[in-house]
Amino acid sequence: MRCLLIFFFISSSMLSSEVDSAGLKRMAAQFAPAPLRVDIAHLSAGDRKALVKLIEAGRVIDAIFLEQLWDGNQALEKRLATDRSPFGQARLELFQLYKGPWSDLDNHRAFLPGVPERKPLGANFYPEDMTRDEFERWASDQAQSFFTVIRRKAGSRALAVVPYSRTYRPDLERAAKLLREAA
Repeated sequence: MRCLLIFFFISSSMLSSEVDSAGLKRMAAQFAPAPLRVDIAHLSAGDRKALVKLIEAGRVIDAIFLEQLWDGNQALEKRLATDRSPFGQARLELFQLYKGPWSDLDNHRAFLPGVPERKPLGANFYPEDMTRDEFERWASDQAQSFFTVIRRKAGSRALAVVPYSRTYRPDLERAAKLLREAA
């Protein structure tokens, strides 16, 4: 009996962070596709060029969001994209739908292996290992801004407030360039 309970616990904990093919299909079926069709026939040539730049800028912002959600997202997405099997493509599709390996409809539980069981509470705005008590002891008006992230100082456990504009500077500069070109 004891062995059976241990087997059940191990197998259920493995299933909690890795969803099989049928599970991925069930998760994806919770969403209804909504095709977006846009008639651009009436747009001028300049407006069409601007639209292309706006879409490119949106992709840059999307990449920033992926990094904000979890610092492992970009590497995980690249790894998922290399699996060309139907199961691998289903995993990638669901990852892209949720913008990460956690289901927003299932209490932010992981549906892929090798990631934290639940989405980190502070996403990538705070160090993943930061506790609530540590934050509250350290927090100041500056640290509670919507325009900053909190990082550990290099080689230290000390915390630092980093302006959003500095953390994501390369991507924001690319997006700004594209938006200026669109204008």
